[in-house]
Amino acid sequence: MTSSRSTAKKMARPGHKPGSKSASRKPKAKLAKVTNFPTASVKKPLPAAKRSSPPPAAQARKSDPPPRGMPALTPPKQVQEPKQSLARSFYWSELRVGDDLPPLTKPAIDRVQIVRYAASSGDFNRLHLDEPYAHAVGFPGLFAPGMLAMAFVGQLLTAWLRRGHVRKLGARFIKIVWPGDELTCHGRIAELRKESGACYADVELWAENQKGELVLRGQATCELYESPQNGGADGGGLLFALQQSGPSAAAAAKPKSSPPSPSKPPKKKY
Repeated sequence: MTSSRSTAKKMARPGHKPGSKSASRKPKAKLAKVTNFPTASVKKPLPAAKRSSPPPAAQARKSDPPPRGMPALTPPKQVQEPKQSLARSFYWSELRVGDDLPPLTKPAIDRVQIVRYAASSGDFNRLHLDEPYAHAVGFPGLFAPGMLAMAFVGQLLTAWLRRGHVRKLGARFIKIVWPGDELTCHGRIAELRKESGACYADVELWAENQKGELVLRGQATCELYESPQNGGADGGGLLFALQQSGPSAAAAAKPKSSPPSPSKPPKKKY
């Protein structure tokens, strides 16, 4: 009896139960120790660009050759930002070849502005007003007149010149300006000269879109006051006008007073 009970207890133990978990466990296989890991080409993040450094589009533009028939831009000589006083009141003697004009950035061009400019200029070309017609001709859509970009460049020039005079202004259109483009106008002094006593500055002008692409290139001739001593006063004219009107000219222009005629004695009445 005792032997049968002991055998029954052994059969009741979980360790001896057939098909138990402990019996089905297998020893875990050891992982091989890897010492040489594959090298992955991980690109390091680029350092943050400084604010003073120009965008890559501008750097690429400097290395690109100028448009056909246009000379290269005059290299800049000015390393600091233009003073505000220079943009408001300056003289020909204060300028240097290579000085940059304060840039002018315009907001994004929309279709309403294009229509307004077309109405004010009288340019009712359907390519600037009719979107389906522009698609039918082969364009992606309507675009701004070229004279609109030239007007922005003229605004830059007159805001910088102030008290001078624009004697000549011309431009060449290089790229189409589309709705949504943001144009930035630039200028640089290319030459300073005197002719017949008048002081002139030849200014290079150009406009770029938000991608740094050149859309317009032009030039202007401006007449300026030479210095505060020569033509800088508010009541004075330009230098060539003041040179012609000196003390001798003022004396010559002044009417000569005729000598007093001798007074005749009054006639006596008889």
